Amino acid sequence: MAPPARRPTSADVAARAGVSRATVSMVLNNRVEGTVAPATREKVLRAAEELGYARSAIALSLKQQRTRTIGLITDEIATSPWAGRMVRAASMAAARADYMVITVDLSLRDASVEGALRTLAERQVDGLLYATMGRRVVPAPAARPGLPMVLLNCETADGPDGAESAAAGSSSVDPQLVEAPSFVPDDYEGARRAARRLAEVGHERIVMLSGGDSSVACLEREAGFRDELEERGLEPEVVDAGWQMDDGYRWLTLLLREEAPPTAVFCIRDRVAAGVLHAASAAGLQVPRDLSVIGFDDEDYFAETLTPPLTTIGLPHVEMGEQAMARLLALIDAPEAPGAGAAPAPVRIPCPLVERETVGRPHD
Repeated sequence: MAPPARRPTSADVAARAGVSRATVSMVLNNRVEGTVAPATREKVLRAAEELGYARSAIALSLKQQRTRTIGLITDEIATSPWAGRMVRAASMAAARADYMVITVDLSLRDASVEGALRTLAERQVDGLLYATMGRRVVPAPAARPGLPMVLLNCETADGPDGAESAAAGSSSVDPQLVEAPSFVPDDYEGARRAARRLAEVGHERIVMLSGGDSSVACLEREAGFRDELEERGLEPEVVDAGWQMDDGYRWLTLLLREEAPPTAVFCIRDRVAAGVLHAASAAGLQVPRDLSVIGFDDEDYFAETLTPPLTTIGLPHVEMGEQAMARLLALIDAPEAPGAGAAPAPVRIPCPLVERETVGRPHD
């Protein structure tokens, strides 16, 4: 029996490329900026590919004292279409940096956040990403001190924006987690953008169908809507409708019975906007000729399929996922010294206006 073929080493790659082993190390560890010419880098990569050279993950982890793994804790994201783009973008950003993501979905098992954190810490992950399907204020979990953590689509109750809606039991928060950066959608400015769009095309009676609860998204969207219209000298009207399609249908039907019904409606969510479109059609109205409608979320495979396709405010899930993972990787590479005090203000990612076919000038 022939002896097994010897695995190629970095010395073999260096010899084939005609460079030093130090140059091979810099190229394969992606430390080439300002040190290795692009042509040399390509020569090293080509030699490694031709030889079938692969770095040992075990050797790398021992050398770098890292496992090159990220622990991702989610609630329902992995099994739901709502915010899948967010987790997918974060995972792709990790993969580009040669990290593997280990996911714990709390909806799939009888698990707590604390248990998931403990499990991932036992597996020696290099950092933690805690992501929620909907924007939430969460109590700061107790993770291993010194383990970098970033929050995605959520913020701790001790942060500047979470004080009023803080959950109980946050008085003994681990300082490491109080400082965890968080990345959230800018719901407030997104709602202002929707109200501004409707006002700019000439609508004066604009009604917001809100969710009617104390969630962060609901409060911020209401505040943005009110502030934009008040600054323009218009009277904001907010109805506590709910979050479902039948809520939009029911409330537009009631509003259309008024002597001077609204000419534009801003909805807390695309599903509510879908109900509004159905009610408008049932009443013989044409959108946007007789009624303009803007939703919020730009839900995948939904908003663009409505009749007519819905103009909405998009949730920047891709940008949030990418930026949160970039921040986590930066913390892994250069950990920050822990400090005292409240968590830093969340990083707010802009919510874009997605123009489709449900906004027009009021019909005389």
